[in-house]
Amino acid sequence: MSMKRISISQFKDGELTAFDDIVAEENVLHLEINKDVSFDVIISPSDIKEFVYGNLLSEGFIKVKGDVQNYKEKIKKSLIRVNVKLKDFPMRKTFLKKNYNIVWTECGSTGELTRLGDRFQRFGDDFKINADEILNIFDEIKDKIDLFKQTGAFHYAFMLDKNAKLVSYAYDIGRHNAVDKALGHILLTQDPEHDAIHDKILYITGRISSDILLKCLRARVPVIISRSAPLDSAVNLAREHNLCLIGFLRGKRFNVYSNPDAVIVKK
Repeated sequence: MSMKRISISQFKDGELTAFDDIVAEENVLHLEINKDVSFDVIISPSDIKEFVYGNLLSEGFIKVKGDVQNYKEKIKKSLIRVNVKLKDFPMRKTFLKKNYNIVWTECGSTGELTRLGDRFQRFGDDFKINADEILNIFDEIKDKIDLFKQTGAFHYAFMLDKNAKLVSYAYDIGRHNAVDKALGHILLTQDPEHDAIHDKILYITGRISSDILLKCLRARVPVIISRSAPLDSAVNLAREHNLCLIGFLRGKRFNVYSNPDAVIVKK
């Protein structure tokens, strides 16, 4: 469940008393790719395989789950070791060694917004979503955020279909990890003959930074929605690639920062 119950002291009403609290767990994941490139990330100890597949997808190293030819996972105390073998890896080895040892932080990206080798196709105008369905998203996901209510420590990512109905979701102590887990869940369960991500909507509970948006450009997610704010670099990237970017979804309102034509308003 990625949580632990511990004893603490709580100050309340002028007194310090013993109190049982629930805190989020964190583990170290060491991912090794073809025994040539590796990185470490702090992660909630759940949905590890989903994270690995989603991360490889959102970082542009695989397109379908079949690009991962072998997956091995070993957990020892607080260290999770995963080894994967990727198809066509020699073509990407130089790129990975130059770039993949840079791990995006939980607070947002630093340095250049895109990496050497990033090439993104501009989204078309065929994906549409009804404004009323956007307003109903919180009702669709509100019973899935219990861990946040218990700990205040988790971020969530939800994948919804074009009618804003929930398809998959994930949580993690890191915003980026939650997005990768949600993407990985769809990647691992989809029909290999059908691209099940390109017609999905991503809803996240945190702010939309450029690195979150880059993940969606690589995975070809056409719409990102958040109850929080986007950063300017994310807005610029979304506008450049015609991705529909929506922030401050609260109550009966939201702001559209990019591609407003994707939002259908009934009159």
